[in-house]
Amino acid sequence: MANALGNNGGRFYSALFQPVLLSCNFIVDSTNGNGLGIRSLKGQGIRNVFMHTSATPASNRGFLNPNPASGYALIQLDANYFQYAGGFSGFVSPSSGSTLAINSTALTPHQPYVIVSPGATTAASETITTVADVSGSLASKYFSLFDSYGNNFILWFQVSGVGNPPKGVYGSPVPVSISSGATAAQVASALSTVIGALPSGISGVYSFTSSASSSVVTVTSTTAAAPLAGVAQDGASPLATGFTFAIVYNGTNLQNWQTVGLPSGLTPTQGQAFFAKASGDGGYSSGTVIAAGVSGITSIEVIGDANQTLAPAPQGGSPNNGGLIVVQFLAPTSSSVTTLTPTAPANNSVVAMSFLVENKSILVNGQ
Repeated sequence: MANALGNNGGRFYSALFQPVLLSCNFIVDSTNGNGLGIRSLKGQGIRNVFMHTSATPASNRGFLNPNPASGYALIQLDANYFQYAGGFSGFVSPSSGSTLAINSTALTPHQPYVIVSPGATTAASETITTVADVSGSLASKYFSLFDSYGNNFILWFQVSGVGNPPKGVYGSPVPVSISSGATAAQVASALSTVIGALPSGISGVYSFTSSASSSVVTVTSTTAAAPLAGVAQDGASPLATGFTFAIVYNGTNLQNWQTVGLPSGLTPTQGQAFFAKASGDGGYSSGTVIAAGVSGITSIEVIGDANQTLAPAPQGGSPNNGGLIVVQFLAPTSSSVTTLTPTAPANNSVVAMSFLVENKSILVNGQ
């Protein structure tokens, strides 16, 4: 950001002549290999934030991390300013403990959690329980099967060469050949083979994977991106198969997160916090969370007179643009001690800072 009034064009009610509010947030990460002591710096008007690092201190945007001692930070602004008018800060609690999978029962309802990984959901699936053919009883009988790609398949039976697809039924007719007198297991096996070869409409991609065990066919979508259009529907009488159809799972990753407590209207994203309303999603999403912890910091102070470091002079061929502000993080050493000492925030704490500065060196009343 250039030495300017900001995105609101200077419409800021203040006794200052040209007040500019600079804000940022970042995650404390002393072990990060980037050598900055932090990660994920966000916010306009802030060039760098440097904190203590156990890695080799590194440069960012032309400036080397001086590797402040634990408990301190150097804030570098994008531009030079005339006056430091004040600031405020806050913490977002870091995480605590190990990551927890939402597809187990590891969450405690009503407790806060932070999303570590949005994960992905299990693909939708259903079961089809077949019946035996009795002297050609399944000939011409059919049922509708819906996939996750928008297809509707009409699976109809041809028994020892006898049978015809149904008329006046919407969908793509697909024959299933069996022998007269086939057992329920033999019907399931033949049906599973046909279902596993149904085309999704995408080159090289089938609609389902399918397996048969005794008289039960388990049908699973080949994509977890969308649910099935619905459970399979038996044909109209008198051409109904008599099969039993049941959904095993048919949802989305968003629905899984909403099951464990993510509020409606939010898409699961790393760093989101929510209160759990269930201990797990039923075993479907690979998403993970982590419990909330504490930063350990009670206050943040600016060290020295920040007005004296807001406008570095050009030296050594460098413009040296970017005012500097030094801060310290304070906390008591124990619950029985009231004296505050510089203390490193817990790693993964999110720090938010705002600085109010004056953009122009024009004297007004009271200055």
